Amino acid sequence: MAVLVTGGSGFLGSALILRLLKQGHKVYALSRHPPAAEERLLPVIGDILKLDLGMEDVPEDIVSVYHLAAIHRLGNDPDGSIWESNVEGTKNVIKLCLSFNIPRLYFISSAYTGGRNPYEQSKALCEIMVLESGIPKVTIFKPSVVMGTEEHFYPGHFSQFVSLVIKTHQRMEVVRRKIEGTLRLPIIEPVFRIRGNPEGRLNLVQIDQVADAMARIKKTGKFWLTNPSPPALQELVKWVGDYIMVDLRIEKEFQPTPLEASLQKLAAAFEPYMQGDDFPSDLKGCPPITKGFIERTIKQTLLKS
Repeated sequence: MAVLVTGGSGFLGSALILRLLKQGHKVYALSRHPPAAEERLLPVIGDILKLDLGMEDVPEDIVSVYHLAAIHRLGNDPDGSIWESNVEGTKNVIKLCLSFNIPRLYFISSAYTGGRNPYEQSKALCEIMVLESGIPKVTIFKPSVVMGTEEHFYPGHFSQFVSLVIKTHQRMEVVRRKIEGTLRLPIIEPVFRIRGNPEGRLNLVQIDQVADAMARIKKTGKFWLTNPSPPALQELVKWVGDYIMVDLRIEKEFQPTPLEASLQKLAAAFEPYMQGDDFPSDLKGCPPITKGFIERTIKQTLLKS
């Protein structure tokens, strides 16, 4: 069976394609910079913002589309690129399916569609669009925070946040030690606080579980590709703090120091997610997020930065 994957060169797209190829599918991988050709893997240069996704000749044997291409940036959308890519791009994918009688659409949405930022708003609208599109068979996948592995590294939102914490703390250390040295004060290891809900749970899920489910599930409907037992934020923060050797804590309310306030400003896009979430899950046998996994993630993040 021939399938088209938009965003085929991306983190999740490349993992999905490996699994589709193992199932025996012929895969057209569409991207501005598509992967190299292999047996049954056909690279297609395209752009989801263009008619027919920028393809000069749409392959006639496509029977299903996996639409992954999107901008996953949190925070504001000053240039409108998130909305354009996610909403207008999805409109073009729908047009392609209807124009060429492609009966099957797999849409990769997000577990986070509460409307707290343009990304969430765009994904929520796209879910409605694909459900009301008239395409005969539609499946919506709703992954949470997808984490890379040692074999499949990904500097996603979790790694980006940890990097911000490390860089801000390093700046704080330089200032603190200068003051201590000038005033001949004893060395005091300060607490570095992050505003959030200690009891809240951050839903982290490994990429293997998400990609496996996307390749396996053939039914129509919505499927939550989330961790059924996510770790508490206070636990996550302690694991991170232990590894980078910082007394890192998450607290609901506090008067921030100047550098804690600096982190809050830099990491404002992440703040809504520090309150925790509560999602259903359609993943069975999902491995837990452990301290060891988080330590390996941080180690890889530092090596790649």
